[in-house]
Amino acid sequence: MKTKNAFLAAIACITNLTLAQTSSSIDFSFGMGVKAQTIALGMNRLHKIGKKEKLSLGYGIRYTGYSGKDNEFITAAAEVSEGNLFKPQNEAKLDTLTMDGNVGSINAAIYIDYALNDKWHIQFNIDAIGFSFGGEKTGTFMAETQNASQNKVRSKPTRTNLLLTGDYDRGSLNSEFFVGYHLKEKHRLKLGLSFVFNEYTTISTLTFNNSRFRVKNLMPMIGYSYIL
Repeated sequence: MKTKNAFLAAIACITNLTLAQTSSSIDFSFGMGVKAQTIALGMNRLHKIGKKEKLSLGYGIRYTGYSGKDNEFITAAAEVSEGNLFKPQNEAKLDTLTMDGNVGSINAAIYIDYALNDKWHIQFNIDAIGFSFGGEKTGTFMAETQNASQNKVRSKPTRTNLLLTGDYDRGSLNSEFFVGYHLKEKHRLKLGLSFVFNEYTTISTLTFNNSRFRVKNLMPMIGYSYIL
């Protein structure tokens, strides 16, 4: 009986989500940091949840272009950094790769939106899975564990992107938190923050058998949405 009730509840939930009011939009965002900039273009579909229909859950696809100058890419792999949501990174194992970066990524994204009223809303979205591309870069590798030795190292953007939380993440992922304002029926401005992970994989394996290096940039973001 419990299994049957759970099954019926799941069917009802899926049916309600399917029948719920939906909206689609095309989004553009621009983030500007001290040493990095991002441009993002995506499309999403939101499903309103609940009787008041203030909460919306959705999905979409997004392109993010990252450009950085003299960014410090830190040891990325969780098995090396030993960091996760509940444990700080082991700084003794954090080597640095300093270089410029240019990464393009295309990811499927998750969206959570809440309408404050007819004009204002807040939203959080985050990339979940996808791929990245970009040219080879040469950077200065500093191994703190080897008397701060410096070497020139070649690397390319990590191809696979995957959201796994914290240092377990892989590749290049974009997330946004913003407040949106409806100018007219189909036009909306947004202002908030963009938090971007970008990752490169070195051509050769380095200390601690590591080849992945990540930079994180939190930056102000402004954007525009067109409601379809």
